[in-house]
Amino acid sequence: MRPLGIFIGFLAACLLLSAVVHYPLHLLLKDLVDVPAHKQVTRFGKLLAVPGFFLLVRWLDLYSREALGFGSPRPLFVREMLIGWLCGIVMLAILAGALIGLEVRLPDPPQAAFWGDLARTLSGGLIAGLLVGLVEESFFRGALFQAIRRRGPALSAITLSSLLYAAVHFIKPLPLDGPVGWFSGLQILSGAFWQFGTWATLDSFLALFMVGLFLGLVREHRGNIACCIGLHAGWVLVIKCTREFTHSNPAGEWAFL
Repeated sequence: MRPLGIFIGFLAACLLLSAVVHYPLHLLLKDLVDVPAHKQVTRFGKLLAVPGFFLLVRWLDLYSREALGFGSPRPLFVREMLIGWLCGIVMLAILAGALIGLEVRLPDPPQAAFWGDLARTLSGGLIAGLLVGLVEESFFRGALFQAIRRRGPALSAITLSSLLYAAVHFIKPLPLDGPVGWFSGLQILSGAFWQFGTWATLDSFLALFMVGLFLGLVREHRGNIACCIGLHAGWVLVIKCTREFTHSNPAGEWAFL
């Protein structure tokens, strides 16, 4: 449990520091970045986490390719990542097709700029998927997994890393009620955990937890995070395409899905 506590503390420290410096950063960047104040805290926190991550893994003696899940030879790593990417696309494409078939989501009417939109969405989804997959898998199935795994069994590493992976997806600040000031960051941060108090998020939490378990099993079985990065990137690509070219159908018989 100690490694998990360290990583939770690290994320909390990044968010807290981001909240403290939010107001001066907001004043500095408000004319350059068009981001609502309540989203700036989490985004600043993510930026702070990047250099902080390298300091953290050095402190925990995890600063090596093997510890972070990049230990395989480069050709093998790239091949496994591509295989994972294709598998991720197929898995989510089947799910998206099922949702469309059940009329949970409906295709958008074709537009004149369809091919341009498709090219933009595919390229954006590919880049976003690779970035998200690389960052999240390096953190959760790389450093966090290894920190727990070297002190205990695989079950602990898979389960605990999956719990934190699912939990961080529900840190969602609400819009700020009032003008931005010196204490706005702390005010925003204090309301960022509201989703943990509602049962409506339980199914989404369990789904993300199961995703984490699956990725953790892949990490343990393969001994690296190549396939995990590929899977994650493939999922992100299909999700972006599905959101761009379909819409939800609240009147559908299976809309509760």
